[in-house]
Amino acid sequence: MLAQGSYVSVPVAPFPSQRRERFDCLAAALDEINEGAVFMNSEGQLIWHNQAFDRLLVENREGHLLVAAVIEAAADFFQEIYESSRAAERSLVRDTTVGRIEHVVHCTLMPEGMLGEEGYVLCLVKRSASRWSSYEEHLRQTCGLTEREGQVAVECLKGSKNLEIAERLKISVETVNKHLDKVYQKANVRGRAELASRLLDAGL
Repeated sequence: MLAQGSYVSVPVAPFPSQRRERFDCLAAALDEINEGAVFMNSEGQLIWHNQAFDRLLVENREGHLLVAAVIEAAADFFQEIYESSRAAERSLVRDTTVGRIEHVVHCTLMPEGMLGEEGYVLCLVKRSASRWSSYEEHLRQTCGLTEREGQVAVECLKGSKNLEIAERLKISVETVNKHLDKVYQKANVRGRAELASRLLDAGL
C-alpha cells in the first residue's frame, strides 16, 4: 500500500533502458493533454509528473493538499488491486476540492511490463472549476469584490435567503446585509435580478 504523504518529484530509480523509449513516448503524449498527469509507484513515490500538473500546483495556494489528494486516491486504488484481482481491470475516479477548486482524479494501472516489473499507477488530474466558482471569480475580477463578498454574491445567486447565507458562511445576517450592499454598489446593480443579468450579459 502507498505510504501516505510520500512525495518525490524526481525519478527514484531509472526505468530499464529497454523500456526508456516506450516511457518517453508515453510521457510526451501525456504532456500534450490539458490535465495533470502523474506516475506513482506502490511506495507512494511520485516518479514523474507533467508540466500541466506543475501548473495546477502553482494555481493552488494549497498545492501540497492537491498532491496529498492524488497520493490518497492512488493509495486507495492500490489497496483495491491488492484486495481483489478483478479490481486491476477497473479505474478509480474521485472528485476532490482543494482551495475551493474542484478536481477529478482518474487512476489506472499501467499494463504489466509497460514500465517495468514494478506496478505503476497513472493518475490524471483534471481541474474542474464549477459554474459557481466561475461566477465568483468573474465578479471578483470585474467588480473588485473581496473574497467574502464574492462568496456572499454567489450564495445570493443560488437563491439562498440572507438567513441561509449567514448560516452557511457562519456570519451574522447583519454582516450578510452589509456584504450584499457592497456587492450591489461595486457591481452597480440594484438587486439580485440585475446581478444575475450582469452575469448573463457577460456570457457566463
